[in-house]
Amino acid sequence: MKLSRLSLSSVTAVLVTLFVLMVGIRQKRYLRGEIIRHDVVTYYAYLPALFIHHDLISPSPDRLPGDIRWHLHLVEAPGGGKTLKMPLGVALLLLPFFWVAHLLALLTGTTADGYGPVYQFFVLLAAVSYLLAGLWALRKVLLRWFSEGVTAATLVIVVLATNLLYYAAIEPGMSHVYSFSLFAWLLRMSLQWFERPHPGVAFAAGLLAGLIVVVRPVNGLVLLVPLLYGILRYRGSLLSRVMENKGQVAGMLLAAALPVLLQMIDWKYSTGRFIFYSYGEERFFFNHPHILKGLFSYRKGWLLYTPVMTFALVGLGFWYKKERALFWPLVIYLLLHIYVTFSWWCWWYGGSYGARPMVETYALLALPMAAFVEWSFRRRDGIRLLVTAAFVFFIFLNLFQVRQYTITMLHWDSTSKKLYWKVFLRKQWPEGYEKMLEHPDYQKALETGDE
Repeated sequence: MKLSRLSLSSVTAVLVTLFVLMVGIRQKRYLRGEIIRHDVVTYYAYLPALFIHHDLISPSPDRLPGDIRWHLHLVEAPGGGKTLKMPLGVALLLLPFFWVAHLLALLTGTTADGYGPVYQFFVLLAAVSYLLAGLWALRKVLLRWFSEGVTAATLVIVVLATNLLYYAAIEPGMSHVYSFSLFAWLLRMSLQWFERPHPGVAFAAGLLAGLIVVVRPVNGLVLLVPLLYGILRYRGSLLSRVMENKGQVAGMLLAAALPVLLQMIDWKYSTGRFIFYSYGEERFFFNHPHILKGLFSYRKGWLLYTPVMTFALVGLGFWYKKERALFWPLVIYLLLHIYVTFSWWCWWYGGSYGARPMVETYALLALPMAAFVEWSFRRRDGIRLLVTAAFVFFIFLNLFQVRQYTITMLHWDSTSKKLYWKVFLRKQWPEGYEKMLEHPDYQKALETGDE
């Protein structure tokens, strides 16, 4: 693309991504081996197991560096055999970056064990690359309804004022930034196919759907969005539209099945079963969801740690007036996602900055967020200034609290109301820090769904 043709929103997407990369590099976590850690080890373990150790069926912790092996989660099947707890979707998306990192390690003579600094750095590069790809797709979607200025402002807000920044720069090996990117591309491809069916677009949409499922299975709920959109947008003509393009629909279903089939083959070889629940005793308590805690608690409340998303929720009203066919699918999905997410036994999702399972939804919530931004931009009174000031403050607050979280001033799972306000916008550690922590009871939560 020629420089003269670069738009405000495209430049914004690139600049925001570069800022995220700068944050990740300045943290230097890849040098300390802190990127492939905790759950990330299990998401990532498919790659060194298959391409370095050749023991994918049952990855051996003994082959891992000593400070990493303890993070590997293997689940034993009832009939024998072991499999990795996490699905293989993240590893699939990391594959090209892993190959480049491994080649560099071999060429430079550094330890080519899959876990050294070069591998850790390329996980960061992968996350940032998928972030840029997601922003690019989201930009294309937003420009269908909004101006360059509104689109650019929305991209800045969605990244810099939310915990998407954290999961792209600080913990880039977790699944959320990849899911965000896949959500954005699914939305773009789905809208494109409904408007002008094309075999390539159909295949891409199907592949995206399959990847979404194997990256984080519960995120399969998002497939309701394009399905419901098609029903509401085309109503009586949807069936005839599908029949006219049944070959493309078949290709879409085949593409969606490919990543899922890979996961099933892995389970078959490692556990003897094509379908296997790899989370053991962990489960959902659908009769006892913690929705209010998930949204507002000081431990992990989504709208407490990402308050800017309140504007997206308000913006749903403006979005309804702009595109009703995509309003109801978005609302239905969001309600289901919140209900399912906070029905999980560990509703706070262990050590995390804010409510991390909400990160991927930002690819959809960007639409009502943009509608709110557009409304505020059109105002010619004090409201426009107040809203702009609020956006700036929420960006500052998010950056400030990301730093607090990385040094555990905001605790990974035990922040209380007293502690939160004691350290609010402060750089100094408070006296009596340990006494202000409220530790969750993991065992009780696992057994009863309550802590």
